[in-house]
Amino acid sequence: MKKILIIGGAGYIGSRLIWDLPAIFDITVVDCLWFGNYLPSSVKVINKNALTLEPVDVEGFDCVIFLGGLSNDPMADFSPQQNFIENTALPSYLGYICKKAGVDRFIYAGSCSVYGFTDNIPMEESIKPNPKFPYGISKLLGENAIMTLEDDNFRPISLRQGTVGGWSPRMRFDLVVNTMTKSALLDGRILVNNPNLWRPLVDIRDIVSAYKKAIEAPLELTGIFNISEKNYTVGQLGEEIHKDLTSRGYDIDLEILDIEDMRNYKVSTTKAKTELGFTTKYNPIDSVKDIFDNMDLDKCDFNDPKYYNIEVFTRLHDMFEL
Repeated sequence: MKKILIIGGAGYIGSRLIWDLPAIFDITVVDCLWFGNYLPSSVKVINKNALTLEPVDVEGFDCVIFLGGLSNDPMADFSPQQNFIENTALPSYLGYICKKAGVDRFIYAGSCSVYGFTDNIPMEESIKPNPKFPYGISKLLGENAIMTLEDDNFRPISLRQGTVGGWSPRMRFDLVVNTMTKSALLDGRILVNNPNLWRPLVDIRDIVSAYKKAIEAPLELTGIFNISEKNYTVGQLGEEIHKDLTSRGYDIDLEILDIEDMRNYKVSTTKAKTELGFTTKYNPIDSVKDIFDNMDLDKCDFNDPKYYNIEVFTRLHDMFEL
């Protein structure tokens, strides 16, 4: 039975991933549980800061997956110091102790945010990223540290994830597909700040598939992989979700603004398809359906802070002086 340690496994992606991983894996989670615990009772959960781990704590694991850190630009902008600790220092340290302890496979949750602002050219993994803001910078630095540690015995994979959508036991409504769905149901409108900006989007079930591929890949395979279904403009996304919700009988307005944003990027997924064997099954409307299928949205309190990472983080920051 392959032993897997998942850092930050109680979050949005980890909660869906662990429920969907086959029983052949022996899973341990290390998580501060800022956002609660929605994991199966059979999973061993260690409630602690991963920065306190030592090499002995990771000995014997076949694979370590890093899903920790601060997860978006609002959190990074609110506390740049904590952002660089969690997204750069923490994975760097974990990679170091994993290599020292003899862990073969390290899988890093990267982000397509590292590409920053591009001229609408699909970015391949070989192109030098140019992030401009704390979140993208910190994610790139963390990734660089992990990949630098590669040798014959330490085999890292970085999955540069597009913007994820869909349902998770630890649900979030602060991701663009989920946010548009929530805003439509709560406020009766979908707000598009800038219709011309590009984003690579991916359903959470396809993200789960990508991690399964990385876990099961032969150790000969290492590298960085863009993980996305395809690229959409925010305007196109708003129109598709508006059409879907209207067909469901909702009376929804689509409001288009022209607010400048320095985050605009498209990615190529050719490398993930050819080398990792990763292909997608779902599109953003499938993500919307996934939310409807798994939640009673008529009874959902969309204002509950638990659905928004920045809301939880700012409260914890004030309470514990993070």
